[in-house]
Amino acid sequence: MLTKICGRCGRKIKINEQCECQKQRHKEYDRHSRNKESAAIYHSKMWKLLSDDCKRKCNGLDLYALHIKHKLVKGTLSHHIIEITEDNNRAYDQSNLIYLSDKSHAEIHEAYKKSEMSKGKMQGILFDILKAGGGT
Repeated sequence: MLTKICGRCGRKIKINEQCECQKQRHKEYDRHSRNKESAAIYHSKMWKLLSDDCKRKCNGLDLYALHIKHKLVKGTLSHHIIEITEDNNRAYDQSNLIYLSDKSHAEIHEAYKKSEMSKGKMQGILFDILKAGGGT
């Protein structure tokens, strides 16, 4: 049995499983921080199918790390380039999704927080990655 160490709590877990501390963290975030409309989207069957499709199209790789840093990194989540809070109509739009690792996701959100100009530039980069054949 292959195992890995949870980056959050240091516990040993099976390689294809999520640590209990991560599951608990997500539950708390959904309960106390996440917008209720967004939570409904992320828990829907349609979102799960769309996210799985996004992952399949890029073979589970982080497209940002692949195209910008030229590194092969395993992705973990589908990211809305135009955020749901910005345009709720694009929540289930495949052309608005890019598959990322947690590290790239955090880096992208840091760019989003800096300024509207920085956010727009980052969104342009992400759409360019998709146009260049990322995830198709």
